[in-house]
Amino acid sequence: MKRAVETTTLPCTPEAFWSVFLDAEYLKKLYVEQLQFKSFAILELTDSTRKLAVSPKMNLPGPIEKLIGDSFAYEDHGTLDRAKNEWTWRMMPPSGQKARKEVVATRGSVRVETISKAELRRTDEIIIEGKVFGVGGLIESSAEKEFRSAMTKELAFLRTWLARTVTPAT
Repeated sequence: MKRAVETTTLPCTPEAFWSVFLDAEYLKKLYVEQLQFKSFAILELTDSTRKLAVSPKMNLPGPIEKLIGDSFAYEDHGTLDRAKNEWTWRMMPPSGQKARKEVVATRGSVRVETISKAELRRTDEIIIEGKVFGVGGLIESSAEKEFRSAMTKELAFLRTWLARTVTPAT
């Protein structure tokens, strides 16, 4: 099992952050334009839950690519606990798809803490568990690399989006 943590400071309040995090337009632009996922659909979106069906483009080592194939897709199911300012999520097999052997189990959280009236600290944690004997470690390392790459792109896009859409607190 592998655990990865990323922390950053953002120029907004928790309320503004969650508003963007759960915004359909932001999500579509993030996944389709920035992260360049092969497919993206919102299955459910409320002020405290989100279910997405996605298929990422990935850069994987040969053995993992053979194992997963080029049609890898999953559902991202998440829930927001506003009292804790914590989003918890897990990766699920796509609904309606014939069950296949689980290769990786992935779950995580996004926590935000107020630093000042106009700043917060965002902490992302992901737990990755490779489920295939002999290549579990390679699966975990590859998934962590993909996570870190996506986080870099997401945070850059989020900063731009916040600068365009959120009025700074005074």
